[in-house]
Amino acid sequence: MTLQLPVINLDPDTDPWERQPDETRKRHSQFCAYRDLGRGRTLRRVADALALNDRYVRAVAAGYRWPERAEAHDRHRDEMHERVWLEERRRAAEQDSRILSAAIGKLAARIRTLRPDELTPATLIRLLDVVLRHRRALFGDLAVTVAVTGPTGDPLTVQLAELATMTPDNRRAVITDLAASVLRRTVAIAGRLDDDE
Repeated sequence: MTLQLPVINLDPDTDPWERQPDETRKRHSQFCAYRDLGRGRTLRRVADALALNDRYVRAVAAGYRWPERAEAHDRHRDEMHERVWLEERRRAAEQDSRILSAAIGKLAARIRTLRPDELTPATLIRLLDVVLRHRRALFGDLAVTVAVTGPTGDPLTVQLAELATMTPDNRRAVITDLAASVLRRTVAIAGRLDDDE
C-alpha cells in the first residue's frame, strides 16, 4: 500500500522554505530537518534522523514539495553568499586602489629626485610595469593591446636603444616626462582631477 498525500500549493507571498499556509508546524519542522541537511540531503538520511518510516517520508516530501523548496532555499543562500562576497571584493578593491594610488605617488615623487645613474631605463620600465599590472588587475584590462613592430623592432626596444644613447641629463628628462605621463594617466583612471589633490 502506497501512502500518497495531495501536493500543496506554495504561497506566492511566502518564501518556499518558510512554513506554508497548509503546512502544520510538525510537517514544517520535518521539512526543515531535510532542508538543513544541506546539498547532500536525502530522504533516507532525514528519515533516519527523524526516526520515521521511509515510505512516510517519501510521501510527505512529495506532497509538501521538499526537494523543490530545499533547492529554492539553496539558491537563496547562494545569492546571499554571492552578495556578501561581492561587497567584500568591492571593499578590497577600494583598499587596493588607495594603496596603489599611494604607491604610485611615492614612485612618482622618488623618480623626480633620482639621479640618472641611480635608475636604469630597464629598472624604470620594470617598476612601471609592476604598477600598471596591478592597476590592470584591480580595474580590469579594458584596452585592447595592439603590438606594433617594424624593421627596427618593437617600440619598447627602440625606446630603450634611444635612452641608452642619451646623455644622463637627457635620459633623466625623458624618464621624468614618462613618469609624469604615467602618473597623469593613473590619476585619470582613478577619476581624480589634478585640482583634487
